Amino acid sequence: MLQSSRLSLQAVLETANSEISGGDPRQIGEGTLAVVGVLAENVGLRKALADSSESAERKQQLLRTLFSTRISDAALRISDKAVGHRWARTQDLVTSLEVAGVTAVAAAAQADGQLGQVEEEIFRFARLLESNHELSRALDSQATDESKRTLVSDLLGGKAQPDTIKLVEQAALHPRGLRVAKALDQYSDILAARQQRSVADVTVARPLNEAQTERLQAALSASYGRELVLNVQVNPEVLGGVRVQVGDEMMNSTVADRLADVQRKLAG
Repeated sequence: MLQSSRLSLQAVLETANSEISGGDPRQIGEGTLAVVGVLAENVGLRKALADSSESAERKQQLLRTLFSTRISDAALRISDKAVGHRWARTQDLVTSLEVAGVTAVAAAAQADGQLGQVEEEIFRFARLLESNHELSRALDSQATDESKRTLVSDLLGGKAQPDTIKLVEQAALHPRGLRVAKALDQYSDILAARQQRSVADVTVARPLNEAQTERLQAALSASYGRELVLNVQVNPEVLGGVRVQVGDEMMNSTVADRLADVQRKLAG
């Protein structure tokens, strides 16, 4: 996002967190993500609501006309805040609402003491999609919403938390140009942020055993000064055996000392 959109996103999230703290986060999440679903499928509507040449009042009136009877008042206030701001790209408006919606779902899971489990289930399902190309193609396809819901239910029904199923369905039905696995990885970042944790994307030359994974997680968390959740992928071509990215920072020759220290700890 450009700076103007980042500032608008920050304002939307401030409103979302305020509404979450005083309301029903699950209802807020469902309502906000419902708006995302409509905008994701209607290019004309999202352009109208993100049009910087139009007044905020007219865009907000359009939003209320369409959604005031369909979503909660809290979700409507968050959406109202979003369309009242300026966005560098039309998709940034939808992204802001998606982040707010997933944040609300995360807050609901956290209130139930299930956030860690939801985060783990989302992570594992994304890895399943990356390893199972047939399943990935099925969810990334242009199949009907009902068929995708049925597939998700068959895979996760009775095995995963309801909030996990909700987020997987959201990613599958409204991927917004992304592969479902990538959309779920973005959701994982939001879930981790709710727990004040960060995700480290780790690429290794060979699979790690449980002990190595634990040592690597401890070493990276100590190095960055906060708890990190590892997203480990295997690529035999990784130079030096390990590559780590946390946010925009990549461990490479510019931070060789930190990387060397992590590798020493990983080796035991």
